[in-house]
Amino acid sequence: MGQYETQLFLNPRAQEFAEYGSEHREIINQEAFAAAKAEITSWPGYEPTPLIALDGLAAANGIGALWCKHEGFRFGIGSFKPTGPTYAMLGVLKGEVQKATGEQVVNTQDLVDGKYAEITRDIVVAAATSGNHGRAMAWGARTFGCRAVLYMNDGVSKGREEAIAGYGGEVVRVEGAYQRAVEQLQRDAAEKGYFVISDQPTAEYPGVPRAIMQGYAMVADEVVEELAPAPTHVFVPGGGGILTGACCGHLWERYGRERPRMVVVEPTASCCLYESARVGRPVMVGQATSVMDGLVVEEASAEPCAMLNAGAFAFLTVPDQAAVDAMCGAAQSEGGDPSLAIGDTGSAGWAGFLAAVGDVETRQALALDGDSRVVIVVTEGATDPAVYRSIVGRDPSDLSGTP
Repeated sequence: MGQYETQLFLNPRAQEFAEYGSEHREIINQEAFAAAKAEITSWPGYEPTPLIALDGLAAANGIGALWCKHEGFRFGIGSFKPTGPTYAMLGVLKGEVQKATGEQVVNTQDLVDGKYAEITRDIVVAAATSGNHGRAMAWGARTFGCRAVLYMNDGVSKGREEAIAGYGGEVVRVEGAYQRAVEQLQRDAAEKGYFVISDQPTAEYPGVPRAIMQGYAMVADEVVEELAPAPTHVFVPGGGGILTGACCGHLWERYGRERPRMVVVEPTASCCLYESARVGRPVMVGQATSVMDGLVVEEASAEPCAMLNAGAFAFLTVPDQAAVDAMCGAAQSEGGDPSLAIGDTGSAGWAGFLAAVGDVETRQALALDGDSRVVIVVTEGATDPAVYRSIVGRDPSDLSGTP
């Protein structure tokens, strides 16, 4: 594939032998995660997403072992998102039903069965989305009996809008960049009484962002449950930081001083986590576009950013060509590996791995060698088949490892 123009920041604050502290447990902890896990694993259709061995790609790059944690299989939705926003919105629904009925405990199955339909049908959950977050919320709203209104900027593909509508979600298009969609969401939510499910807390439900993180920690937990010994490195796509923060905290708490080296990967065009790590606090970056559209976020989320700045080993930015090469390479397979459909946003971890092993200095800085056991988190399958075909030149349904 050749070398790519990348940026690498080795995090001096992530002391390799530091303990998981009380300030970190306030954000991510095993007790709260246990409640999230019990809830999510009880939903209809739950199965752990596959951890797919990539022995051919590992051998070709001198790596001891390599796996792809493929979130394209999650609940049939195509991405990791149902574990987070759907879990958080369920907490909001239960809270509103409790207020309306006075009941102390509201059972999830009762929501699924429509016991409280007269209440939930008037509840609206809302969010800004580039596709996957909105699809998961629409799926959750259909499952648990409320409405979902999703705000999309005009740069998001028509196919992703149609996927949300297919689950009953109501889409509001907003001209301009993603931040404009966020601003319109906030105005409408204040005016119409929508419940916002995002990485920002609200006055009524300040615990929503942490609930999303606890749900997202399922991704890391399933890796922990399946791999022994533990991986040495985990490459995770960045964005606003809530998935990476969840994985960082969960792995750090579970493994302590022996935690894997987490590498946060973002598009070079939009890398708020990389820039935030360099200065040690959340910062805002300019508006941009990227093939990795779902990772184009102007501002890092505060608590996930704090977690990453304390515990992530490195932050790596990659150009769009690396993402394209990752998608095409995964589809071609190598050395007997299955051919996999990985989406444009979901390709970042794979792209980061290719960029790291293809550059001698980066490889050495990350300590990637023949003893390394690497997990690449792929956050989505081909969630928009038309976009996928335009990039890869193949239909995702033709690949052996398609969700």
